Amino acid sequence: MSAAPLAPWIARQLGSLLAQRGHALLLQGPSGLGQYPLALALASAWLCDASTPEGLACGQCASCHAIEVRTHADLRVLMPEVQMQALDWPLPEKAQAEIDDKKRKPSREIRVEAMRDAVEFSQRTDARGRGKVVLVYPAEQMNAITANALLKTLEEPTGQVRFVLASEAAHQLMPTIRSRCQAHTMLWPSQQEMQAWLAGEGVAPEDAAALLRAAGGRPADALAQARACLLYTSV
Repeated sequence: MSAAPLAPWIARQLGSLLAQRGHALLLQGPSGLGQYPLALALASAWLCDASTPEGLACGQCASCHAIEVRTHADLRVLMPEVQMQALDWPLPEKAQAEIDDKKRKPSREIRVEAMRDAVEFSQRTDARGRGKVVLVYPAEQMNAITANALLKTLEEPTGQVRFVLASEAAHQLMPTIRSRCQAHTMLWPSQQEMQAWLAGEGVAPEDAAALLRAAGGRPADALAQARACLLYTSV
């Protein structure tokens, strides 16, 4: 699988965020503005073996390839299991076995067991010499127990580890989680920019404006609706 090009408004935010320091970042805003692709682009840039002069991921090195095929040893992705399956992230062996054996259904929350594994992962030495990254999305899907399992590590990280939390409902996060992260509010692109992006994704121009109105001006949600209704020429 190859990474899709970032929407231009996401790419602009990526550049400014890469210039910031700090070990924990919270991307917040309504759904459809690109929190997940921005979080993954940040992780890719931080871990890249041969980043560009602007600090972006090169897209060609072994690290970038490992992220594309979901096997990077220094990246841990935490999502509800249903979302991990939808985005082609592998589940831990034990969790996959439980689901395969029909002992339980895939979770719709971020499980505390996965968070405890991620905390242990963050304390180990990195494998590739570029530090480690823990990506949590959507962060509001942590319950109180799971969030508390993360809290101490956010307060006192060990080694070279960065956290990027991406949320579509940041007000649902524990205040102590929010206070330990640098917050970044996702930017809204212009109507013209959104319509041009949708056209580039294969949505007919006559449908783009109506889809954006129906999606409350959220471009990724509009594209998802277009795909669900087959209102595109190619993707």
